[in-house]
Amino acid sequence: MSQSYDEVRQLGDSELRELLDHGRPEQRVWAIWALALRSTDHVAELARRDEPDAGVRRNLAVVLAGHGELELLVALARRDPAPEVRAAAMQLVARLALDAKLPSALVIERATSDAPEVRIAVLGVLFEGAPRWLLDLAIGMLDDRDGDVRYEAFEALVRAAEPSRALGWLEEAPEAEARIVLMRWTARSPGGNEKPADRVRACATILAQASRRLRRLLVESVRLATWRDLAPAIGDEPTLIRAFARRDHAAIAEIPTAVLLRATLREPDDIWLQLIHRRIADLETPDLELAPLLPDYVELCQKRLHDVDAQLGEVRGRDDIQLDDLEAMDDYRATLVAAIEHAARLAIH
Repeated sequence: MSQSYDEVRQLGDSELRELLDHGRPEQRVWAIWALALRSTDHVAELARRDEPDAGVRRNLAVVLAGHGELELLVALARRDPAPEVRAAAMQLVARLALDAKLPSALVIERATSDAPEVRIAVLGVLFEGAPRWLLDLAIGMLDDRDGDVRYEAFEALVRAAEPSRALGWLEEAPEAEARIVLMRWTARSPGGNEKPADRVRACATILAQASRRLRRLLVESVRLATWRDLAPAIGDEPTLIRAFARRDHAAIAEIPTAVLLRATLREPDDIWLQLIHRRIADLETPDLELAPLLPDYVELCQKRLHDVDAQLGEVRGRDDIQLDDLEAMDDYRATLVAAIEHAARLAIH
């Protein structure tokens, strides 16, 4: 009985295949390597005397697939001791299964029982228009015990134009995991040519119909992003605009005036009203997006002015009046009056 790789590699093909089927686990692996090297002796790098390391065996997988040695490729995918080698071989097996050159059952069996590296490798071949069996594998891996596998399943389903499945899982994920997924997803650029900003905007566009909670997590989690990048996910939601404004001290300056005004009309905010006034005061003419909002803005300012006048009348009648409070209210009233005047001026244009 052969006790080492050197002994095994001296055996004939029939003996190696017998060992492949009936030998001990390590002997089966030695038989795979010996047969693979023998079948690809035209590749100088692989024709070495030493027991092949994991890097060589990954190369073997590629050569085996390219030269139609599918039996050995499958054996490598099933029996190699290194998960990274099994992953490389199984990804090739999965691609061949997509072309109906190998049965899909091989892929399903390994993807549901092997190491996370193998499951992730299988997810790497998922694409738009992939067969149902591969989509079902990815959907099942959304519940995988390994967090990296769950993430790769999520991204694979988005890539395969199945965002509803992916986002449905993300909606139910714990907040900590959802944040990590969103950070990884927006930072990743698989093609290598995609700019980070374009990646973030693409992700934000996919999330545009997601829950407000998930969109808030996106705004809070992505590390580097401008208003333009995140705008598709934010829309005119006041709570999401506030979340963006909290990103850093300069963030609110990026928010377009029309967006800020629409949000303020939905949920009045005195601080935003004053900011909008300062912006409008510097305008000569309103843009096409801002102009239709000016009448409602004037109406809101008039309502706030009426409320402030009522409050001032009440405060001035009290004995415990605080001068600082009175001055602040007078200043706010003056801002509202000026805002109405500036908006009315712009509305004429």
